[in-house]
Amino acid sequence: MALRVLLVHQSFPSQLIAVLEALERRDDVELAGIGMNPYARRGLRYRQYSPVPVAQTGDIVIDDLASKATLAAAAAAAARALSYDGFVPDVIVAHPGWGEALYLKDLFPRAKLVCYCEYYYLRSGGEVNFDPEFPPAPPEVLHRMRARNAITLASLEDADVCVAPTPWQKSTFPAMLHPKIEVFHEGVEVPPADNRATDRTASGGPSVSFVARHLEPHRGFHTFMRAVPRLLRADPSIQVSVIGSDRGGYGAPPSDGRTWKSVLLEELNGSIDETRVRFLGSVDRRRYLDALRHSDVHVYLTYPFVLSWSALETMGASKAMVVSDTAPVRDYFTDECAAVIDFFDSRALATRILSLLRNAKIRTSLGGHAREAFHDYELTRDHGRAAWERLVTSF
Repeated sequence: MALRVLLVHQSFPSQLIAVLEALERRDDVELAGIGMNPYARRGLRYRQYSPVPVAQTGDIVIDDLASKATLAAAAAAAARALSYDGFVPDVIVAHPGWGEALYLKDLFPRAKLVCYCEYYYLRSGGEVNFDPEFPPAPPEVLHRMRARNAITLASLEDADVCVAPTPWQKSTFPAMLHPKIEVFHEGVEVPPADNRATDRTASGGPSVSFVARHLEPHRGFHTFMRAVPRLLRADPSIQVSVIGSDRGGYGAPPSDGRTWKSVLLEELNGSIDETRVRFLGSVDRRRYLDALRHSDVHVYLTYPFVLSWSALETMGASKAMVVSDTAPVRDYFTDECAAVIDFFDSRALATRILSLLRNAKIRTSLGGHAREAFHDYELTRDHGRAAWERLVTSF
């Protein structure tokens, strides 16, 4: 009899892509998925759910809890609909962070529940109050953080086993849960290795790249932007490519409603030449990889928060990198495979970038060691698929 596996993620498949790809190749596994977004894939039974809108009270804690309760109910309704169609899961793999996993064991008490442990909000040591440039989080933000953790904890209590993608992300969860949390990354697709130390843009100058889903302080955008004028002054041929959306993000937007890009451009007061600094916005994968291929030095900065796939992809592509000395980065990056700098030090960032641009031998060495570390830490999608297949089929 086939093993029936249900995958649940708000933005399906997102981090569950590796388990989906691993199991869809097996004749002895039946797959179903639940998410908020439209999705279609051959061989997958998929149910899209739409939570019922709830009236806002103005209390950010109550509103956040109500939102997660509606997500839990909507995901449960989608799972129930699958069962009416004859799909009763043996194994459920779910991201618990938005509430979708909350009621699933009530519906399927015999199913094994695997929770993907992406992040547990910390009062200290995480992204909250990490950056002294911004005011401390007010009490209501801390209350909301604890409420979010409560939803996650309720799901993790039901979980038979959990998976965290990195050691630091596991460490954010309470110690009492650590025995049930395995650590392996879902992995990223490895871009083609490019060891050319003299990559150049169409203008012929050295190129620096910065990539984030959102251009915001959580990913060090403010530190990077403050380093850029020094780069442009030091070498009139340097070109900079910035990829990421102006809107949205993990942290709060500027209080006046502007984007962080507009705030920083105003702060830097004309010292950013936008003929040399290209803001590409959100781009498709082909254009992203093209920008990465033409980059001589890539910059990755982050608060103590979830490690970005782009950091690992750049690592696997043998690129010279300047990275922040923050906890999630230290899981995989050492001085041997990247130039490591203080997250807040824009002057040091500019200095390290310029030093690397002037030394092709060091760039090649860092890139080569980065790719070796990438494989040593088993960060490829192939490794992720194998790890997920081993876990899910072990029940």
